[in-house]
Amino acid sequence: MKVKDILEKIEEFAPPALAYSWDNVGLLVGDAEREVKKILITLDSDLNIIEEAAAKGCDLIVSHHPMFFKGVKRIRLDETQGKAVELLIKNDISVIAAHTNMDCAENGVNAGLAELFELSGVEVLEENSSFPGCGLGRVGNLKEPMTLRKLGELTKNVLGISGLRIAGDADTVISKTAVAGGSCSEIIPLAIAKGCQAIITGDMKYHETIDAVNSGICVIDAGHYGTEHHVINIFEKILKPLGVETFRSENTDVFSFIC
Repeated sequence: MKVKDILEKIEEFAPPALAYSWDNVGLLVGDAEREVKKILITLDSDLNIIEEAAAKGCDLIVSHHPMFFKGVKRIRLDETQGKAVELLIKNDISVIAAHTNMDCAENGVNAGLAELFELSGVEVLEENSSFPGCGLGRVGNLKEPMTLRKLGELTKNVLGISGLRIAGDADTVISKTAVAGGSCSEIIPLAIAKGCQAIITGDMKYHETIDAVNSGICVIDAGHYGTEHHVINIFEKILKPLGVETFRSENTDVFSFIC
């Protein structure tokens, strides 16, 4: 099995045309013709992850977050990014990223969130006009109405996280919610327009949260990691039929909660 074969399978599931213009997806480092025997699946692809891949003897890293977002003007081996690139090259490790294309895919990150919360009547929050059924965020009805406080507790359990933030009246009854992995504050007006009483997302800023609550929607900020780390399960489903040995990264949230 070659790198290009694995890339083709991932891009069948999450077409690169779904990615936002600012994003960086596909084969970011390596040789498309290289043979792959072991794959490390991960949310991130930083130096620690690359060291983990090398230690496990992996030939390929399949990551949600790209290694490079902005133009790289220099590679210095005394800097973190340079060390990461050097380690990849020395160990013949390729890197594939499926980011916003995986977020927007019909059965990608956001669809996965809707499934985890067992939402019914699911709709795409911001639909891609060229790909019906694809787009950013999902909207749906909870199995039963519950208060914001209880939905916050449910979110912790569903996502397997130790803490989160809520904004809005904790006794507000929620029956319809939006879910959007990562940083999705810009689509909150769409959630309000679709009649959601809450949105579950991550990386909310102070003032935009105030604006959201004042606009009549409650906010659950479960963090970037919390709302996206289930992407590893999605990658596993895509790659399992290929018969290549895969490992789940030991990558954890960069943040921890002190209560």
